Amino acid sequence: MSVRATGRGAERAAQPVALAALGVAVALPAALASAAWIVGQLVVDRWAWAQWLFWTPPWAMAVGALAGALAARAWLPRGAFARIAFWSCAMAFAWSSGRFALTDVGWAGQAKPGPGDITVTHWNPQWPGEDALGCGRALASVLGDVAVVSGPGSMLRFDARSAWLPPGYVAHDHGMFGVISRLPVVDHRILASVSMPDVGTIWLAWVVVRTEGGEDLHVLAVDLPSSPRRARGTIADGLRSVLAQVRLPAAPDLVLGDLNCTPGSVILPVAARFMSPAPPWRSSGWLCTYRRPWPVLRIDHMLAGSRVQWVGYRTADLGYSDHRAQVGTIRMAPHNP
Repeated sequence: MSVRATGRGAERAAQPVALAALGVAVALPAALASAAWIVGQLVVDRWAWAQWLFWTPPWAMAVGALAGALAARAWLPRGAFARIAFWSCAMAFAWSSGRFALTDVGWAGQAKPGPGDITVTHWNPQWPGEDALGCGRALASVLGDVAVVSGPGSMLRFDARSAWLPPGYVAHDHGMFGVISRLPVVDHRILASVSMPDVGTIWLAWVVVRTEGGEDLHVLAVDLPSSPRRARGTIADGLRSVLAQVRLPAAPDLVLGDLNCTPGSVILPVAARFMSPAPPWRSSGWLCTYRRPWPVLRIDHMLAGSRVQWVGYRTADLGYSDHRAQVGTIRMAPHNP
C-alpha cells in the first residue's frame, strides 16, 4: 500500500469525526436551548426565571432550532442523542414558528376604515427627554378618531399642542395619560395610581367617547411596571388587587397601554378578561412594539371585548421613543346594547 493511499484513507476517516464534532457543537446547545424554551412556554412568565425564557423572540428560537435540527439530522451519528436533539429542536421550531405567525406579524393588508368604523391609537413616547413638538407632529399622522398617550410629557400642554393638534380635535392631559379625540369625550379620568413595594406603580385611566352612531365606547388604559427583574406573576397579582379595589364605571370595550408583557402573559387575562387582540388575519405588518427602531418584543397591547369587532390593527414607527405606536380599527358589534 502506498503512502499516498494511506493518507487518503486517513483523511476520509477524519471527515466523519469532524462532522460529528461540528454536529455536537451546533445540535447540543440548540437542543438545550430548545428544551429550555419549551419549558418557558409551558410555565409562561409567572416567575422571574421563566419569563426570560418566555420572552425569547419566537423568530430567534425558530432560527436556532432549525439549525440544530438540521445539524442533528445531517452530522450526528445515528443514535439516541441524535434523535433527542433532533426532536427537541424540531418541536421548538414548530412551536416558535406558529407563535411567530400568530403574534408577531399580521397577514392582511392595511385596513381602510369604512363608514362607522373607529380608529383608536395608543402610543408611549417615553418621556422625559423627547421633543414635544416633534412627538406631536409624528402622532398627528396616525391620530385616527381617538388616541390615548401613555406619559405625554409636554406634548399636550397648551403651547405645544396648539402647534401640532389638527383642527377638530380636543386634548385632555392627565399627567400619566393624555387623551386626544375628534369624537365627543364623555368621560376621562385617572382611576388609580397605586405603588406597591414588590410590584411598582400601576396606573389605570378611563376614557369614554361617543361614536357617530351614538354609542359610548369604553376604554381602559393601563400602564404597568417595566423592570424585567419583577416577575410578571407578581405584577399580575398586584393588578388584580388594584382592579378589585377600583370600581370600573362599566365593562371596557378596549383595554390598551404599555403592559410590559408579551402575548400569552399571565397579566393579560387579569387586565382584559375575556378580551382578545386583533387576530393576524385582521392585522398587517410587523406587530412587535419594543425596542424601536428594531422592535423584537410585543409589549404594548390593544384588546377588544364583545361589544366591538376588529377591522384592522397595525403598529407604526413614529420616529421617536423606544415604542412603536398601535393603531387599531374597530366597529361596534351589531345588536348589542
